[in-house]
Amino acid sequence: MNMPKVIVTDRDMSLMKADGNVFPESYAMNCYFHVQANVKQRCILDCKYPLGKKDGKEVKPRDIVKKIMRAWKTMVESPTQELYANALVEFQDVCSDFPLFLKYAMTTLNEVKEKIVRAWTDHVLHLGCRTTNRVESAHALVKKYLDNSVGDLGTCWEKIHDMLVLQFTAIQTTFGQSVTVLEHRFKDVTFYSGLGGHVSRWALDNIALEESRCRETVCTDKEICGCVQRTSYELPFACQFY
Repeated sequence: MNMPKVIVTDRDMSLMKADGNVFPESYAMNCYFHVQANVKQRCILDCKYPLGKKDGKEVKPRDIVKKIMRAWKTMVESPTQELYANALVEFQDVCSDFPLFLKYAMTTLNEVKEKIVRAWTDHVLHLGCRTTNRVESAHALVKKYLDNSVGDLGTCWEKIHDMLVLQFTAIQTTFGQSVTVLEHRFKDVTFYSGLGGHVSRWALDNIALEESRCRETVCTDKEICGCVQRTSYELPFACQFY
């Protein structure tokens, strides 16, 4: 039996323990959104200067919170352990005036570091699912359609079926609009002229991003790399090596 490779939960200790017992081979991740929300709430409470001033200058509490949470996000989003180590030092420096909050943040981080920081979580295939927001959103929608918690199986089945049909129809409608509407920046451009009506706007945005990256990095001096740069409808940058 194939077990799930990754499981994302909030920091409910009973749930985390059960997860480890039932799915011992699955990589356990914590919802970084919930962890961050708790850290921010504690930051709001603890990170204040007496009388709102530092070295005689007025410092607004919200500015302090923004600065600290910016450093926290940089640390959590670090793609490598080396960058994480640097970001951790910066975070500790930013929080140096608030030892009580720093102690809480470091204790939390030591417990969940490998469960929320990209330097560790990106080593497993989580497909971008690092929070429980999608599940909670779907759960809230199901509760809305069910109205109450005492319906019989037949009634619940019909309501959930109706919900899924409406969702599928909405997805088809949105996708159809995305495919048929072509942004002005893609019109009258040879490279994109054959794509209108066939791919979504999201796909076009990614193609445009890759095109821009290629234009910035492709070699234009054949004496250096020994290749010939060409531009065609099928492939914007094709190199033929000799």
